[in-house]
Amino acid sequence: MIAARRREREYFFTTPEYKHLANRMGSELVPNILRRPGGDKIYNVFDNQLPAALKRLQFDKQLSMENIRKLITEADGYQPHLIAPEQGYRRLIDSSLVTNRGPAEAAVDAVHNSSSFLINNYLLDPQELRQYPALRVEVGNAAIESLDRMKDFSRKATLQLVDMESSYLMVDFFRKLPQDVDKGGNPTHSIFDRYNDVYLRRIETTVLSYVNMVRAGLRNSIPKSIVYCQVREVKKSLLDHFFIELGAMEPKRLSSLLNEDPSVMERRTALAKRLELYKAAQAEIDAVAWSKTNVHHRRSVAASLVQGVYVVERDRQQKREGSQALGSPWWEFFNFQMLGQLKDDVDSSIFGAIYKFKPPASHSNLSTDGCPCYVIAFRGTINKPDSLTRDLELDVHIIRNGLHSTSRFEIAMQAVRNMVASVGSSNVWLAGHSLGSAMALLAGKTMAKTGIFLESFLFNSPFLSAPIERIKDKKVKHGIRIAGSVITAGLALAMKKNNHNNRSGDPFLALSAWFPCLFVNPADHICSEYVGYFEHRKKMEEIGVGGIERLATQHSLGGLFMSAMGKESEPIHLIPSANLTVNLTPSPDFKQAHGIHQWWRPDLHLESILYKYK
Repeated sequence: MIAARRREREYFFTTPEYKHLANRMGSELVPNILRRPGGDKIYNVFDNQLPAALKRLQFDKQLSMENIRKLITEADGYQPHLIAPEQGYRRLIDSSLVTNRGPAEAAVDAVHNSSSFLINNYLLDPQELRQYPALRVEVGNAAIESLDRMKDFSRKATLQLVDMESSYLMVDFFRKLPQDVDKGGNPTHSIFDRYNDVYLRRIETTVLSYVNMVRAGLRNSIPKSIVYCQVREVKKSLLDHFFIELGAMEPKRLSSLLNEDPSVMERRTALAKRLELYKAAQAEIDAVAWSKTNVHHRRSVAASLVQGVYVVERDRQQKREGSQALGSPWWEFFNFQMLGQLKDDVDSSIFGAIYKFKPPASHSNLSTDGCPCYVIAFRGTINKPDSLTRDLELDVHIIRNGLHSTSRFEIAMQAVRNMVASVGSSNVWLAGHSLGSAMALLAGKTMAKTGIFLESFLFNSPFLSAPIERIKDKKVKHGIRIAGSVITAGLALAMKKNNHNNRSGDPFLALSAWFPCLFVNPADHICSEYVGYFEHRKKMEEIGVGGIERLATQHSLGGLFMSAMGKESEPIHLIPSANLTVNLTPSPDFKQAHGIHQWWRPDLHLESILYKYK
């Protein structure tokens, strides 16, 4: 049997069709799953149900004075030298111990029901066997059959334990009573005088003590018998019988057991088709250099690496591991490997990843001009319970200009600093989407303030402002922006005067040499204001009031109010320079307009403008 199971495992590990499932296939799976949590129901039977049932047993009928006198006198008879009194004790004990059969049988039934529950809820686990319905049914039937087959064996063995206790009496327990009778009794008297109420009460007490002693022993021996018959032997029976049945099956029938669930197969087929699309573009992508003129390739790779972070976090939440995980194609396709993951210290969710570019040896002639050695990517908000609460909390921090004070940003910032210190700023890219884009933008700004300018790809980065860009009338829109600029500039001047701010140097001007790549969609109200933010600055210069806008563009009304209240504020979205790319392709809804998936498409209608702060 051991050799047969070894060959079974070798078959699964060496067969291409089943190699990726080898760790979850084979007859050894059954005992592994039976050892999973859930056995507490069986322990409850042994620790609570059985002891309580034994304790509730009453012996009023068996140990009544009338019954004791009847059995003892009949057993003793008129010739005590020929008939032993032991027969009376045995009949009393037998009639009392036989009541233990009821709780014993009930324990067998309860463990059988609990074992059936475990099989249905753990052996047939949705994540493992349910994707193979035929195999699941076959294993389930075999398990239930083995359980039913051993139930009668368990009942018989357990009841035999009860019967054996009454077949042999422990003599030492009964020696004291005859000695007392010899001392106080008178054999010349009639047995009806000799067996008075005091003596019969002593017999009742002695028999009850013996029955309680036996009952205490049964409390431990009954669980042993049940576990042996209904757990250990069921496992052995299931493995042996099921393995024999599988070995006797025709190859066609055996193969049908591994047919996937249609819905799983459909999903797998869809993923395979998607992968084929990626492979179809492989030759073209591999031939493309990483030059800065190839903006589509750079944008697509950055977006795909961000998507990889999304998928890795979903893999974590859905407990997809190994061959079942879906994240790796998003970076391996572009010859990246994931060096590490950035995890939030509050909910342990994966919010970022560090990638390293490792082209294969066959790409030795590939131009690496402008190619990143390392990319640090950050995901946005995921609408799943495991991470949604923390993500929304950080979204609120963005609205309040307080993202810089969060622990997640501190983790991200530390990773960026460490990577730059290790490999140099020219070898590091930043990338992010939505909330992750704000994280990357803030990290890039922080580094830029120290004179380190990192290549950054910021997709749908939040811009905190009223959605003025959605207004169709250009004159009204322009008028509102002018009014907003005047108010913002005035408040900024007033606060600067009140605070006696005499700092030398312009921190906003210090950022002007950094040109992050911003990717926005006009239909996405979260990021669309970047279009008006930069365009309005250009128009204000044209009408001769550029000075007002240069001051206003460094501040936001929300940030000014926060500063006025004495709270530290860091408006993330305010940047002096950028390479702004606008997706003019019509989007049917907000989900499409805000999604990361739009940015790796090759058929986009894009408009790119370089804005430089003066």
